[in-house]
Amino acid sequence: MLYPELSDLIAYKKLKSSLTHRSNRAVKSTGLGNHRSPFRGQGLEFDSVREYVVGDDIRSIDWRVTARMGAPHIKLFKEDRERHICICVDLNASMRFGTRNTFKSVQAARAAAILGWQGLDSQDRVSGCLFGDVPQGLQFFEPKRTRKSFGMMLKMLSDVPQEKHSIPFESALKHIDQVSHTGSLIYLISDFMHLENKLQHESIITRLSKRCDIVFIAINDPADKTIFPMPSISFSVDGKDKISVDTSNPAGRETYVQQWKENRQRLYEIATRLKVTIVELTTESDIHRDLILEMKLIAKRKKR
Repeated sequence: MLYPELSDLIAYKKLKSSLTHRSNRAVKSTGLGNHRSPFRGQGLEFDSVREYVVGDDIRSIDWRVTARMGAPHIKLFKEDRERHICICVDLNASMRFGTRNTFKSVQAARAAAILGWQGLDSQDRVSGCLFGDVPQGLQFFEPKRTRKSFGMMLKMLSDVPQEKHSIPFESALKHIDQVSHTGSLIYLISDFMHLENKLQHESIITRLSKRCDIVFIAINDPADKTIFPMPSISFSVDGKDKISVDTSNPAGRETYVQQWKENRQRLYEIATRLKVTIVELTTESDIHRDLILEMKLIAKRKKR
């Protein structure tokens, strides 16, 4: 089964957890949600005043209090604000692979469902970007706070038409950069087998990370990094070019393993340099348990 049943993805909304979509930056939007923001503006609920510090918005200065106290003071406002969560799922050919329990494409869809339902439960706006074997090679779902809208994305994840599109990773990243709101939390779910052009990818991710929080969710299969002896097999990363590996030859297996390690090293170099979080899951994972556990650990580290 290359893709999960829609009913399975919908069922994840009943699995409650304490997962929260944490952010290191202010959330700037106009709706209501469960994330406190320091964003200040007219029409918000006044909270208090405090002395001005370097970096504060001078438009928030309370001139009456400033005159009375003899030192600059600013007004503080409070409001619970939503945030935008963008869930991006790689549906290129390499995701249709799995040797243990299920396919990477299935786990990716499950992870997207879990993250999306949790976002809606927190009253956030959830958007989606599916790229690869989908109509026109890329489908974007506008950020909304409705189950109906998110359900349309899940339906496509469960019934992906075999369009045989191949979208370069950098093209998908460029689109995500264009449509993502400042302050968004972006989950990029992929096996990250497309990082040949490191500099191109890094430049886009650098630009995106300056205004959004990014989490890489890497879906792996045990055979991605270790190939056991068997007859010669062919792999396709982009749905077009095929790579043949003589798995009966130790040198051939070692070459493949080395290429995988180099690819993963590129991913971690980018993530480390840009302070992007990486969550690693496998086709053997209990996706709900392991994803929730990883996200909780990340949240704890960010609190320190």
